[in-house]
Amino acid sequence: MGARHPPRSLRSLRGRAAGRRVSTHPAPPFDAWAWLQACNETALANLDPRAWVAPLRERRLAALLNVAQRDSPLYRRRWGGARTLADLEPVSKTELMQGFDDWATDRAITREGAEALLADPASLSDAWLGRYLVWSSSGTSGEPGIFVQDAASLAAYDAIDSLRLRGPVHAPGLWGMGRTFAYVGATGGHFAGVASVERLRRLAWAPWAPRVQVLSVQTPLPALAAALQAMSPQVLVTYPSCAVALAALQQAGDLHLRLDELWLGGEQLSAAQRQQLGQTFACPVRNNYGASECYSIACACALGRLHLNDDWVLLETLDRQGRPVAPGETAHTVALTNLANRTQPLLRYVLTDRVRYLTHPCACGSHFPAIEVQGRADDTLVLPAAGGRKAVLLPLALESVIEEAGGVTQFQLLQLSAKSLELRLAPAAPGTPGVADPAAAHARCAAALDAFLRAHGAQGVHITRGRQAPCRDARSGKLRRVIGLQDGPSEPPQQTAAGHRARRST
Repeated sequence: MGARHPPRSLRSLRGRAAGRRVSTHPAPPFDAWAWLQACNETALANLDPRAWVAPLRERRLAALLNVAQRDSPLYRRRWGGARTLADLEPVSKTELMQGFDDWATDRAITREGAEALLADPASLSDAWLGRYLVWSSSGTSGEPGIFVQDAASLAAYDAIDSLRLRGPVHAPGLWGMGRTFAYVGATGGHFAGVASVERLRRLAWAPWAPRVQVLSVQTPLPALAAALQAMSPQVLVTYPSCAVALAALQQAGDLHLRLDELWLGGEQLSAAQRQQLGQTFACPVRNNYGASECYSIACACALGRLHLNDDWVLLETLDRQGRPVAPGETAHTVALTNLANRTQPLLRYVLTDRVRYLTHPCACGSHFPAIEVQGRADDTLVLPAAGGRKAVLLPLALESVIEEAGGVTQFQLLQLSAKSLELRLAPAAPGTPGVADPAAAHARCAAALDAFLRAHGAQGVHITRGRQAPCRDARSGKLRRVIGLQDGPSEPPQQTAAGHRARRST
């Protein structure tokens, strides 16, 4: 999920006789056979994980390793004398982006071509090279990434959403027949969340198909609430911080949504937040953990536990030295292997999330491994507005403004008092994504932030330049980019939904 500018107008692709123009852009990528196969195999794994998951995982891993060694120059060089996946050294995003043109197994995929597509806002969800979907991450953990999804990976994500995120009682489909979905997220770029939503919206051409509408998370909260009220969606897809802010309006009687489901991702979700949201909106809360690199890593069960999709994903928990940690211990990093994507292979790819495999079976009865994840947990800021009111500012909206204005990803915005904010930028250093001219970047960011705050009704807020570099969270190792006032010790986060409709990365 993610947000920058208000969403562009989404044209209907149904080509009705009412005279609407049909888009001339390439249709989004979709392979019916891959989709049917992914749904069938995912359904079988749901029905009998003990019988199906291990054979599916082994077959997919063997095929992935074979194509990576044969067709990816980058992995062919890295393979060396490795015999198994465990023999490969973990790979970073920086290494893959630097060797982008040698990374993919399709030699037509180049960084220049991908960046040209990403530079065109109108090409969101278009099939690139006739068969791929391309999206980017924001670079929260360092360098922004570009990720190419093939038909098999998209089919896997569709199947997981339909058959696991929503629970085992739902039949495969593009989210839900005839229902209205509201997506509130990052809309100003080719981010994983909005690109996926737009793809599904364009594929849902039939009159009975789900209706999907997109709103920018940068929309001021009162206007956002009014727009959602006018839509009356049955399903809301957004970030936990946005959902909590909307729940406060619902509790106050200023919003009257009647939701069938609430889908969350992209930020930390605590057990208390999950309970509050479920009670406020009187509907199931669906939570998913994923990333731009692998859109659906784990889905939460009815009890709120995240269960790893280990038929589609391998997730190794590692300590600081890159050694495996025992179940029950929290990892320093994880090595991700995406079994679905054979076009842009991810083999032992380093994610900075801290994951812990639970040692006891989940009470829900699922045989998929249960995990806990510590990831990004930024704060919603509450600032004074006219007439004694409060301006509620969502963290991802603030981050979007700073990224666009300053061209930076490594920063921290701290609320020092009710009317005082401090912006810290990372200075340039060899091998880091800092800014070469922090003073100029701060001036651009401060001006954009000031305009954003005034547009949201905040008054009398002073923005200062921090002299310290941004500091990473001691527990998660993540860079918390928006930190609000703390009235006391905060509740420890229970889990992360870093990717469902992951804003950019997650």
